Amino acid sequence: MAGKERPPGFDEFDARLSRLRRPGERARVEDGSERPRWGDGLQVGIELVAGLAGGLLLGWALDSWLGTAPLLLVSGFVMGAAAGMLNAWRWMRRLEARLRESGPAEAPGRGKERG
Repeated sequence: MAGKERPPGFDEFDARLSRLRRPGERARVEDGSERPRWGDGLQVGIELVAGLAGGLLLGWALDSWLGTAPLLLVSGFVMGAAAGMLNAWRWMRRLEARLRESGPAEAPGRGKERG
């Protein structure tokens, strides 16, 4: 190990951290283009699971209260799944709009349109 080389100081780390913490600043990669964050995909999954769980719990609670065994549980499952998919779809549309703001060439998975 070279004795004169030192690891980078905390100044560079603090500068990068403060850039990331600025409100309104988007996640950017080295070339300056915007990419979806892994949290965006996680949010879509959470929307799906939350809608489904909410529908199931509500259906189960109503079935227990009204004594209509599996009827409201099944309808709660269907309605919760539909609500979860709708919320996930809305989230993806917002993500797509955010990526369009940064420019069509910079969006991931989109190359030049062939015409």
